[in-house]
Amino acid sequence: PWAETNDISGAMTLGYLLFGDPEFGYFASDKVDQRVYWFLSNQQIKDLENIVEKPPTYGSLSFDHTGYFVMREGWGENDKMMVVSAGLDENKPDHQHADMLGIQAMAYGNVILPNYQVRYSLEDFDFFKNSMVKNVALVDDEVQGKEWTSNRGGSGFGKFGSLPNPKVLAWRSNTHFDFFAGRHDGFENIGVEHERKILFIKNHFWVLKDKFTADTPHEYKQVWQGHYTHESGPDLLRATFHDAVGFDLYQVRSTDTLQAGGARGKNWTVVSKEDRSNFSFLTVLYPYQGYNNRLDENAEVKVMNGWAVNDFDDHIEGAEPVTLSRNREVYCFDVQALSLPTTQIIFEVPTDFFVQYFDDHLILYSLEHEDRTFRLEVAEKVLFEGELSEVKQWVSLTSN
Repeated sequence: PWAETNDISGAMTLGYLLFGDPEFGYFASDKVDQRVYWFLSNQQIKDLENIVEKPPTYGSLSFDHTGYFVMREGWGENDKMMVVSAGLDENKPDHQHADMLGIQAMAYGNVILPNYQVRYSLEDFDFFKNSMVKNVALVDDEVQGKEWTSNRGGSGFGKFGSLPNPKVLAWRSNTHFDFFAGRHDGFENIGVEHERKILFIKNHFWVLKDKFTADTPHEYKQVWQGHYTHESGPDLLRATFHDAVGFDLYQVRSTDTLQAGGARGKNWTVVSKEDRSNFSFLTVLYPYQGYNNRLDENAEVKVMNGWAVNDFDDHIEGAEPVTLSRNREVYCFDVQALSLPTTQIIFEVPTDFFVQYFDDHLILYSLEHEDRTFRLEVAEKVLFEGELSEVKQWVSLTSN
């Protein structure tokens, strides 16, 4: 149970030898375990000398029935990939961990967000199945897994009597981004609603938004697995790896406290916002290669791969509005009005959206799970008014 990643090449090698599928060959090794060797024919052993490889052609995927969503840059060793867990087995959740809306991620050949493994025989088995060792959001002292029942009959696993019920709100994948939105009812017992959005800006990084809504103040938390340093306080956590790969967790909206924890050599950090009824974490998950590509903690305007945080600060209105901008592309979070060089975009309520702007037209993409009404103004004249659908809206800026 000490490993933070598993090598699957052994299984894929057997799959290649059994089925001859080049996609299995892409992940295969030219060796087999000594216990398996004696079961293979001479021809199969010889086939390992010239493995035919073909990377899969599909990219990001949604497994709607099981509730797994995969955000994938590509199939290269250094490509970025994240898995979102948003499913609950209603018939037999015995093997289920308390990681609803939890995430795992890899980048540049490293596991940047691990999901620690468990071992039935260890006394803290139930702790490692629960949400303190998952990349999830929590409230106060609540955890997701409740009413644990161990199994002392020798078959191994115990189970939680209560786990959050998930609801997937949106999944979209295009050339610009992957977008997931979901919620669960795990904190409704204390009067808190929670919604998580995850945005993968293709070939760059992720943005995660945890939205909490309640009638009374609570302490809202994000739990991050990994080995982090905290020189800049709770708003910038940094992990580095043996090959100069780094991973920054940057809180765009200021948080209050952090708490570091660990068990059995595994570590995690909890970032909290205290005494708030409503609050939305907005977190940039930024992997990079090499010291010079890190998020510059001393820079007034934070820039990651050319994307600037709040470079549009003087041109936005909203409820704690945030922008990420690069060239003629802007990702907006809780923005009600955005002023572009010749155009103003105005929503009825603060909205998350992505806009590409050109000389003669705009393309708007929704980052919401429901339609939002907006209008365009040019020189204080209403040029367009309508709903931004959950997919996209193309708007011409010319007179016709």
